[in-house]
Amino acid sequence: MAQTRLRKLVKEKKLIKRDRLSFDKPYFYYLDKRPGQIEHKLAVNWVYVWLNRKIKKGWEKFHSFEWEVPYGKILRPDGFAAIKNLAYNKLTFYFVELDIAESRNEFDKVTKYNRLYSSQEYMNYWWGPLAVGFPTIIIVTTTTRRKNSILEKIKKDNEYGLDFQAYTLDQIKEECLHGGNS
Repeated sequence: MAQTRLRKLVKEKKLIKRDRLSFDKPYFYYLDKRPGQIEHKLAVNWVYVWLNRKIKKGWEKFHSFEWEVPYGKILRPDGFAAIKNLAYNKLTFYFVELDIAESRNEFDKVTKYNRLYSSQEYMNYWWGPLAVGFPTIIIVTTTTRRKNSILEKIKKDNEYGLDFQAYTLDQIKEECLHGGNS
């Protein structure tokens, strides 16, 4: 029903437009102007869906998800999630980083998160005083080879022993589409 309505709105040239990354990919919808870095944004949305699926229904709920909030001059995560435990009235926080293997950018996030941690600057944000420890950093990349390279970087550069978790985008999608709660 939703797809039918979206298709109708596109055909009538109302409010929304649609496109796809390639012929074999599903459509994505947008307002006004086609967003930049669409592959990147769609991948971050997969992580949002994945986190939402991991919530223990009845015990937890999504409190918030913020896209690209800058943390001073240190870094700008692709996402920041807060999940509330209803039984204990506590929040758990996650940074989300997407790393496109083909981008050729040096992966320097381990160093940057360690710098943010040591600076204590994060305590100035709304969630800082509510956090029990530093948030988990979820890193999602597009290839197993890049994931392994990132895991090596974490071993080498994680000076403060922060909680980094690395996944491939295919792992995230698989869990979203076919269950699995790991």
